[in-house]
Amino acid sequence: MYELVRRVVNQLMAPLIERLAELETELEDLRRRSENHNRIGIVSEVDAGAGTCRVGHGDLTTPPIKWMNPSAGEVSETRVPSVGEQCLLINYGGGDGGAHTVALCGLTSDAYPAPSSEAKLRRQVYPDGTESSYDHAASVFSWKNGPLSVKADRNGLVVMLGAVGFKLGATGFDHVKGLVTHDSVNIGKNHLHDNTMPKDGAQSGPPVGGA
Repeated sequence: MYELVRRVVNQLMAPLIERLAELETELEDLRRRSENHNRIGIVSEVDAGAGTCRVGHGDLTTPPIKWMNPSAGEVSETRVPSVGEQCLLINYGGGDGGAHTVALCGLTSDAYPAPSSEAKLRRQVYPDGTESSYDHAASVFSWKNGPLSVKADRNGLVVMLGAVGFKLGATGFDHVKGLVTHDSVNIGKNHLHDNTMPKDGAQSGPPVGGA
């Protein structure tokens, strides 16, 4: 009697047990896909010509995948990631191979910290030391490249190359140090005039008032 009951119960439970096993497999696959969906990685290789990079995450490395640019339409902007840059891997395919993955670059790290901690300031820095920034609270744009600097705000423009440059403001144009020439001829505050009156061959003094 017991054996008969056991066989009947097993027969009745077999489809349920089979379905539970299928659900367990599906849940495990969903768990695995969920873990692979988003991961933090480090760019290990860049092919700028192909527009792809390889990203290491844990013990794995992706195949060549695309990175996300700031824009890619009628208005396009390219910014090639750096080796060692931290990124977010978005696995839109949900698979294990990484072929259906893109790299969202731009995450700061110890290797590449943020160039500014001020909320009002947007700043870009480059490997050669060039820097550009815009302070939207003060409406000031700044650009530096070695000894050359440019600063512009609502009051005017200042361009300096070391100690030489010019200032443009509401009151006019001011040349700062250095020569002022036209076709290699000095026209600055200390230039002299040939063949002036009262006789040919005479020279004037510097312009009155240094103008």
